[in-house]
Amino acid sequence: MRSRRVPATAEPNAWSRLLEGRRASGATLLDLTESNPTRVGLAGGGLAAPVDPGAATYAPDPRGLAAARAAVAGYYADRGLRVEPEHIVLTSSTSESYAHLFRLLADPGETLLVPEPSYPLFGPLAALEGVRLAPYRLTWRHGWRLDLDSLEAAADEGARAIITVEPNHPTGSCLAPTERAAVEELCERRGMAIVSDEVFGDFAWPAVAAERVPEASEAARPTGSDATTRARAARQVPSPPVAPDAGRAPASPRPIAPLPSFVAPSRVPSFVLSGISKVCGLPQLKLSWIVAAGPARPRDEALAGLEWIADLFLSVGTPVQLALPRLLADRHVFQARVCERLATNLARLRAATAAADGPAWLEGQGGWNAVLRLPAGRGGEAVALELLQRDVVVHPGHFYDFEDDDVLVVSLLVEPRDFAAGLERIAQLASS
Repeated sequence: MRSRRVPATAEPNAWSRLLEGRRASGATLLDLTESNPTRVGLAGGGLAAPVDPGAATYAPDPRGLAAARAAVAGYYADRGLRVEPEHIVLTSSTSESYAHLFRLLADPGETLLVPEPSYPLFGPLAALEGVRLAPYRLTWRHGWRLDLDSLEAAADEGARAIITVEPNHPTGSCLAPTERAAVEELCERRGMAIVSDEVFGDFAWPAVAAERVPEASEAARPTGSDATTRARAARQVPSPPVAPDAGRAPASPRPIAPLPSFVAPSRVPSFVLSGISKVCGLPQLKLSWIVAAGPARPRDEALAGLEWIADLFLSVGTPVQLALPRLLADRHVFQARVCERLATNLARLRAATAAADGPAWLEGQGGWNAVLRLPAGRGGEAVALELLQRDVVVHPGHFYDFEDDDVLVVSLLVEPRDFAAGLERIAQLASS
């Protein structure tokens, strides 16, 4: 009855079966995977405001209502980035944004480049749209680095676009400036577009790490383009600081210093994704967007195609579009509270990973998750299952296509008391 694009019903894996069993038994779990802000005391505001009377009228615009797109442009202006409202297309979710762009950029059977590790949802979305994915690696060598050899090799398959996640989920890493330049140079040389998922772009971490120094082996390999060679010797600029954790929202909220964006002028067609699920802490309202950037002619051609695709679905509700200017204006309180939570839990994480015989924190620059590397000989899947037996929920790294089975992934949005208790149990198990 169903096409090959829809998978057969999968049997739950061992981790899922054990989690279901622990919940069914009534166990009180320390869930260190919870990243839904509405479940950890961090829900965004604005839901109590009355519905705009204009919602009684339906007058759809495929790209989104003009006032809503102007509000998105204003959001970027607050970050020092110029975006024209006519270069924005609204969608109901970031997943829908990906689906629209897969349809726009690739014919069935063509290839898109995706980072590994990263979102598990890339594979199912690509399969549903009939496109292929070729991975390129993000590797840990005294800091997260783009493996440019794997990127060049993946691009040899005739890819149509490269997908980046800035900061990456779950590593929290961002491309170094010279790595960004290398990506742009590769795309320009091979006629590819850039799709940059920046849903976590407002959530920079405190400057906790020193500059990233290249390994000698990196600097010694003069292969590839000039930009690629420079990127191998990249130094990572420390993240901008965020508000310290005071346990409450600041009395006078202010914008949080954002991470770099591909909305900035580019030599290649670029598409930046974000939405109010993360920007405002309102995943239940279902509004996201695509910003088209880059050279004018391909940008405008892409926007015409996106408008045609969006017109087939008209998926974004009128009430949320009318509310968007107010919701974006109110985002700073939510973001300040999240950044306080991040700072608190990152400090706890640093303390919990200080012991030489315990797990190590593979530091990034932003986002809502963190990666822990286990001591030698401990596998992520086995430890995640053991932790479930001790009522602590974490994700094993293979859920995100990590190359090595020695990592765990935790959410930084968890209530600080639960986060600290869970980290203590992780450290006890990992060092035993």
